[in-house]
This record gives sequence, structure tokens and C-alpha cells, in this order.
Amino acid sequence: MSNSFVRVKVSGDFACFSRPEMKVERVSYEVVTPSAARGILDAILWKPEMRWHIRKIEVLRPIRFQALKRNEIQSKISVGGKDGVMAWMSEPSKYRPQSAGAGSKDGTPRNTLALRDVSYIIEAEPIIFDYSGDNTPRKYVEMFQRRVKKGQCHSVPCLGCREFMARFEPVEDDDQPIADFRDLGMMLYDIIFDPEGDNNRPIFFHAKMEGGIVNTKIHAAFTDEQLRKEVLSCSYKP
Repeated sequence: MSNSFVRVKVSGDFACFSRPEMKVERVSYEVVTPSAARGILDAILWKPEMRWHIRKIEVLRPIRFQALKRNEIQSKISVGGKDGVMAWMSEPSKYRPQSAGAGSKDGTPRNTLALRDVSYIIEAEPIIFDYSGDNTPRKYVEMFQRRVKKGQCHSVPCLGCREFMARFEPVEDDDQPIADFRDLGMMLYDIIFDPEGDNNRPIFFHAKMEGGIVNTKIHAAFTDEQLRKEVLSCSYKP
């Protein structure tokens, strides 16, 4: 394996990479988005001095959808305030779970058109922001490989929705993409986060799958050099 990039196999029973044009009901893209793929890698290894650039996505299983109906809540959990996350963290006894089940005033049934039985190979390279000390791409590639082999992650990776857990493992020699060619249309590439949180910008690209492979390299996705720099310089800080 090259010292400049990583490859990891991720799979799961269900996945939902929600299309933003669907306002209420969740409808998944046909393939994992670069944004969601980066989130999976971040769950395995994230450092503030680097970010992952998704180079390509290989689809290992046929694309199949399944309709689901789930109870969801309509309200949002605030961060601040007396009932927010910060208050719960300072005094756990104040925590009150939100119910979405039958009889809940805040619960509402919503349809989901999800993917089923998915499996992908994600190939990515680390973009380093701070080269001080021993910060090199090789350092993070080797760190990532060790964590994948041991099954380590600092948060459980998911396939679009938190309840759709992602399994991850090293790529095997017999893992091959499907023989599928299709135009996936406009797909979310990533989000440029505003430090103030008021002007986060979603960035879309025209995605195509050729022989089961989606090329997501920044130079293939965008022709605008300034936009490329903006996308690669942004880093999600949880």
C-alpha cells in the first residue's frame, strides 16, 4: 500500500445519505457521498491539524433501496440554555430523554427510502495543515492503518444516519467493484463551514459511476481553482 493514501472497506445493513432537495421524507443518494465518506474516516481517525480528501469510492455490492417508516422528533436539541446539552453535561440529573414513540407529542412518523446491504471501498489521502514536528502524510496513513486493523475508532462510524452503524475493515485482494455505469447527477461533495456558523455553504459536483467507481478527486470534481482551495482548506472540528 502506498504511503500517501489509505483504503478502507466499510459496509452495513442499511444506509441513508439524504438528498437535500427532499425536505421532509428522507431519500438517499444511490452511493455514499464524499462528505459522508469523510465523516466515516473522521470517526476512525480525526486530528485538528489534518483532514481527509476522498479520492474515489468503489461500490462493491449492487445498489438496492428499501422503504422504511420510522418515528422521528420534530424539535431540535439546543446546545445552550437550561435544557441544552451543556446543562446536561454540567448536571447529568437534568437530562430528560426525548421520546419519538407512540403517544409522544413531539414524535412524528416519516418515510425513509434507504439503501440496503451496502459495501464500499473508500480511498483517501490526508491533507496536512500543520507540518511542524513529525506531521507528515505518512504518519497519519500509518496511524489510520493501525486503527483499522485493530478495529479502533473514537466514535462509531455511521452510514448517513446514526442508527445505521458502519462496519470497517482492511481491504481484501478479492474485493472488486461492481460492473455498473450510471450518471448519479448532482451530489453533495462537502460543506464549507463558516467559523461563525452563520454561512455554511454546501458544495455540489456532478457525480458519475464508471465500472462501479466514483472519481471524487478534487481536480476531477471542480475546475475552479479557488473553490478547490476553499474545499480542501476547510476542516470540520467536532
